[in-house]
Amino acid sequence: MRIHNTAAYIRVVFAITLFLFSIVMIAGCSTYSSIKKSTKKIVRDITASDDIKKRIAISFFANHTFCTNQNLEELFQKNLAETINRACSDILLIKPGDAGCPEFLTRPLLREAGRLDNIALVKAGRRLGLNAIITGALIDIEVYKEKQGFLWFKDDRNFLRALISCEVYDIETGAKLFDESFDYDVRIDESEFASIKSKKVKETAVLKNALEHIAEAMGEKICDTIGVLPWKGYVVSTANNRIIISAGKRAGLLRGDILEVYDSGKIIQGKDGLRFFLPGLKTGEIKITDVYPDKAHAASASGDAVKVGSSVRIKQ
Repeated sequence: MRIHNTAAYIRVVFAITLFLFSIVMIAGCSTYSSIKKSTKKIVRDITASDDIKKRIAISFFANHTFCTNQNLEELFQKNLAETINRACSDILLIKPGDAGCPEFLTRPLLREAGRLDNIALVKAGRRLGLNAIITGALIDIEVYKEKQGFLWFKDDRNFLRALISCEVYDIETGAKLFDESFDYDVRIDESEFASIKSKKVKETAVLKNALEHIAEAMGEKICDTIGVLPWKGYVVSTANNRIIISAGKRAGLLRGDILEVYDSGKIIQGKDGLRFFLPGLKTGEIKITDVYPDKAHAASASGDAVKVGSSVRIKQ
């Protein structure tokens, strides 16, 4: 049985907040940023109080910039994965390039209109035992000049701006948990300006720096978003009176765990032809009988017959 101590949680969060305030008062603003990041990570770890690790995946990031021969999208995905692993270590992460990474994470699932097929994405994510999928695009890389300085000492300065969009999809509903764009501006020298302006980029150090900064901001936001979501698993098979869910030992499931079952199979039509899964009511409970690294077998404990596509949650 997993026990949740709300009073203890409140005390720990209060102590962390008090500690942060004390450090800032003593050390000033330069220390504040690093302490704040550490504190956010601690709070995220405390929030995951059901001992079940959520599983998320980084999917295909398109590259719409002129710089298509530098593998910038792959570099960005790597930077983003490193940030997520560092910022929310209690999350299991899958990314393109991993051994056994499924094809749908490296190639976009599109509808006829060329838009992402969120329903197909969600169905694939359920089979993989995911809670959320991250995708996005490198939108633009541009340079510009801006006058800076004081009074008559103003002069043109060269800058690079990188713009990257990010979408995070909820696997239960297919809806977006967030949809945001992140940009980063950095000062560059004249040779870098000329190289990027002419779209003949040979040295990508300045671009790599920009991607690292965006990946850090994006990864932190993703961790904040995923951290407040409750863990959910999914029924992927009910063959031969045996219920199989796509989560197991690595997620933290144990033999004997009781899971609540919810109907999550009804699809509704939204705006612009978008479709979503409608979260349903509780239909019963199942009990874990056997656990494997990334799947578990269960038997019905009460309620209606369990359907493929149903979501499951740890019984509190």
